[in-house]
Amino acid sequence: MSFRIVGAIAFAAAMVGLFPATAAASCAQTTVAQSSAQAEVVVYGTVTETRQTFAAAGGVIRFRAERYLKGTLAGEVEVYLGPSRGGAITSVDYQAVQRGQAHTLYLRSVGDGAWETNACSGSHVGAPTAEENALFGTGTVAPPAAPRDNTVLAFGAVALAAIALAAALIARRYPGPSTLTTTSP
Repeated sequence: MSFRIVGAIAFAAAMVGLFPATAAASCAQTTVAQSSAQAEVVVYGTVTETRQTFAAAGGVIRFRAERYLKGTLAGEVEVYLGPSRGGAITSVDYQAVQRGQAHTLYLRSVGDGAWETNACSGSHVGAPTAEENALFGTGTVAPPAAPRDNTVLAFGAVALAAIALAAALIARRYPGPSTLTTTSP
């Protein structure tokens, strides 16, 4: 082989290592009961935020529950969309990429208040299916979302008001340079 061919093969092999491809995997067909047995929480709700953890990584969403089918969540939660918790993208990463879209998620805890789902867990777009309703019933309605904590905003507004008041008081006490001139007799 010529040096050019060997060099091209070595370069191609090096480039393959730099750009990881999605893993080849497939999901075994499971029933709703089997998927439920593997999940800690099954919930129907809405994606409130989407983001990527870093380049070439699986996504993360914020999810607000509307109805609990199995277990409960503590308010709005962070959900990793693949089995790698923000690691390399795999072929079983769940596709929940639209903010405001409703999903039924089968979740497992990954610690620190975060959860994980993937394409093989049973999660899907939309409301629970007839089979899920038969297994779980109507579920429990989630409490309304708590209002956002505006403490920092309130402190900022008070600080700005105090600065404006102090500036007004200082300006009132300082008359500035006189524009009047005196003349001699």
